[in-house]
Amino acid sequence: HSSFATEAKDAGAAGTSSDRVGVGMRGDGTAPRFYKKVEVVRVENGGGWGVALDGRALKTPKRAALAVPSKSLAMAIAAEWEWQSGQSIRPFTMPLMALVATSIDQMTQEEVRDFHVRKLLEFFPTDVVLIKHEPGNLADRQAEIHAPILKWARSELGPGLEPTESLYGAQIPEEAMAAAEKRLRAMDPFELTATFNAAASAKSLLTGMALIRGAIDVEQAEMSARVEEDFQIDEWGLVEGGHDIDKADIAVRLAAPRALMSLLRDTL
Repeated sequence: HSSFATEAKDAGAAGTSSDRVGVGMRGDGTAPRFYKKVEVVRVENGGGWGVALDGRALKTPKRAALAVPSKSLAMAIAAEWEWQSGQSIRPFTMPLMALVATSIDQMTQEEVRDFHVRKLLEFFPTDVVLIKHEPGNLADRQAEIHAPILKWARSELGPGLEPTESLYGAQIPEEAMAAAEKRLRAMDPFELTATFNAAASAKSLLTGMALIRGAIDVEQAEMSARVEEDFQIDEWGLVEGGHDIDKADIAVRLAAPRALMSLLRDTL
């Protein structure tokens, strides 16, 4: 029986900041484990749910309260802390903690939100869903894999989104650009963080938005992001220690943002 599912009545005023991990970081990317017991706790004053390490409320690296509105998400974050080895912490195995800390520390700041929205829109014309290969087998596969994303995007952002073979990118209709910006600016810090990370990993705003909105699943998003690489593997074979690691890496990078939103909505 793991202790992360245990509820403490109150997290209390004392807390432990997750920046302790950064301070103790070793050369191999790990840090010493400094706690034994992990609990899910109620946050005071209707603040939702948090995590306590040895009875001390977990804080973000910027020492804000780590509080989320969903108990399911708090339990998942607690599990990431609980399932570290007895001796060390590996931050790279804690994607939900990283996303939530970024949401709280960064995406609550207007200038940071604005930067991320503008960056997503800047790369919209070179979205992998909108750049197609010259006619042939690869272009056919791109069309097949990207079809559900394009269908969703046209219904949500406007019908004028058309893939192009141009190296300079697609022409994004003003209507679609405005609709995308409106959607992004309306997102809360959690959804914007999830969307940005998914879009950056997939090199596609449309794939990221469709994934976070539940229009496609993680496997479809991964296929969209890797369509060209997977085509080359089918043609020339898999390079072990290279292609397989890349595939596993992007699977986590896409699954974590989707899991974040599913846990927030309690739909996982």
